[in-house]
Amino acid sequence: MVLFVVFGLGTLKGPIQRGVTSATGRELVIEGKVTPVWSWLHPRFRAEKVRYANPEWADEDWMFQADAVEASVKLLPLLIGRVVLPEVHLENPVIDLEIDDEGRKNWILEQDPKKKDGSRVALQQLTFDHAQLRFADAGREIDLNNVLSTDGDGVAFESKGKYKGLATNVKGRGGPVLGLKDADDPYPLDAAGKIGDTKVKVKGTITNVAQLSALDLAIELEGKTLSELYDVIGLAFPETSPYKTKGRLVKGDHMIAYEKFTGTVGESDLGGSLHFDLGGKRPFMRGELNSKRLNLADLGPLVGTDQPKQSGVLPNMPFDSDRWDSVDAEVKIQAGSIERPKALPLENLSTRIQMRDKVLTLEPFTVGVAGGVIAGSIKMDGQKQPIASTTALRVKDLQLQKLFPTLQQSQQSIGDINGLIELAGRGDSVSEMLGSANGKIGLFMDGGKISRFMMELVALDLWGAAKVKLEGDEPVDVRCAIADFAAKDGVLNTNVFVFDTQVVNVGGEGTVNLKSESMNLKLNPEPKNQSIASLNSPLYVRGTFGEPKFSVEWKRVGAKGLAATVMGLISPALAVLPLMKKGDDKDSPCAQLIADATKSTKAPKAEQQQAAAKAAQEKIEKEKKDEDKKKKKEPESATGSSRRQQGAPAAADK
Repeated sequence: MVLFVVFGLGTLKGPIQRGVTSATGRELVIEGKVTPVWSWLHPRFRAEKVRYANPEWADEDWMFQADAVEASVKLLPLLIGRVVLPEVHLENPVIDLEIDDEGRKNWILEQDPKKKDGSRVALQQLTFDHAQLRFADAGREIDLNNVLSTDGDGVAFESKGKYKGLATNVKGRGGPVLGLKDADDPYPLDAAGKIGDTKVKVKGTITNVAQLSALDLAIELEGKTLSELYDVIGLAFPETSPYKTKGRLVKGDHMIAYEKFTGTVGESDLGGSLHFDLGGKRPFMRGELNSKRLNLADLGPLVGTDQPKQSGVLPNMPFDSDRWDSVDAEVKIQAGSIERPKALPLENLSTRIQMRDKVLTLEPFTVGVAGGVIAGSIKMDGQKQPIASTTALRVKDLQLQKLFPTLQQSQQSIGDINGLIELAGRGDSVSEMLGSANGKIGLFMDGGKISRFMMELVALDLWGAAKVKLEGDEPVDVRCAIADFAAKDGVLNTNVFVFDTQVVNVGGEGTVNLKSESMNLKLNPEPKNQSIASLNSPLYVRGTFGEPKFSVEWKRVGAKGLAATVMGLISPALAVLPLMKKGDDKDSPCAQLIADATKSTKAPKAEQQQAAAKAAQEKIEKEKKDEDKKKKKEPESATGSSRRQQGAPAAADK
């Protein structure tokens, strides 16, 4: 201090600039005065209008500029080329922090670029009254401009710019500035803002801000769809309805977890925990998601049914399989109840989602439907373009009464529907997969009861239907009902379509086109008894899935109506004769039809294996029997030979 008083720091301005520039390899410019400031411990000075250069590769020329820098300095480290500053205060600083595409950081000062021996400047305490700080990371598409101010409790900040390419605006408070530099101590953070369309609110601690080595944050998230989190954190989530969620975000060595979170997705509640293992070639996500009430409408974005330009019934929004390699996963999902339109008898959902190397599998997949279940597996292989999908589901005990909950006549119906759905297709959406599907759909009902009124209408027995309306409806016995379709290139062709009841046997034929979402079916009702006033015409089901159309052969009906009119002129009692059709009381071979309908497309291979095993077993048994016969013959041969040997001498004696 005596030297500073005697000679004045102005005379040391040049040596300071040259000393720092030489020690750090960066230019230090002091345009204003350099004056001493009283200090008991270390020499302390004030330099006005200070600029410190960036490395050549940086975007900006200067790493920081300030109206004034007031700092204390240790003298001895200067002798070995190090600058140690116990205290630094900046007035109106403008700071530029950058990371380039190669990962170089402009705040790391190296004497020799080939030697990674750490910083040549050490700051032990930093304060400022008002600061502008730019942080840019070229590799992660981050470019944020921050306005900061400090007080005794830490830093208040507002950040605007781009984060991962998304428009960002965040406000908050943190701990002391140099706490950011400490890689071991947790740094307190309380902030809220918006990244893209995702609203974020966090409160907790971060350890080693540059590397995020540890996190412990209470976090709240809100956005239009969970899929947007891919741009924020780099992990693929599905398309969803707008969501809100809050929980605890923690991070440790090679792991990060979102624990005990709760929230909503659309009108559905959601809770659970997700853990990410970061030690492999990609993050591995495992956890459980639970929903007490799942609104079916919220699954629309997931499968693509909420699109404003949706032209058909089947979902046509493409899956983004390019993102599937961002994470592997094994997550269990449980929905206790499903809120849905009254016409849909869905009840609950349970599945395990697995992602391995871009292959997405739902297995086991179980959905409660009409008092029964549809269960099995669904697989989508994102390694293939377009996506290859396979579906193998079993239909078990769907109750006919609950299958059509809005149809009053169905409430008297009794019966369980069973069967299978086995389809394989290619496409980047559900509609494309079904539109190219091969396989089969086989459903059946073995026994039960159904409304007589419904069957009279199907048979176009107007007289019988009117009679039922007058006298009251009653259930009639169902022998069997079978719908067996073979799928080829998205077209379902009827192998068998039968609805055999006590009063009518309905046969059907035709096609259902999953690609064009259209149908062309012909139903042939065959009454089992003399049916007065039956129009005796096939019933046609045509049109699209969204607008099906029902019709009859009006020419045939018209001809019968004309004949009925002529006969009616002779006698009113004769008017019904042209409309009469005598039933043949013919039953369907239900057992065989059900066996064929529920025969898996994989059955031939299984049967071949069983046949081969059976043949091999029969061969072993045959060889064993032959061996046993051979053993039985050997003693007899030996005895005969012995006798011949014994008899030979006697013959010779003769």
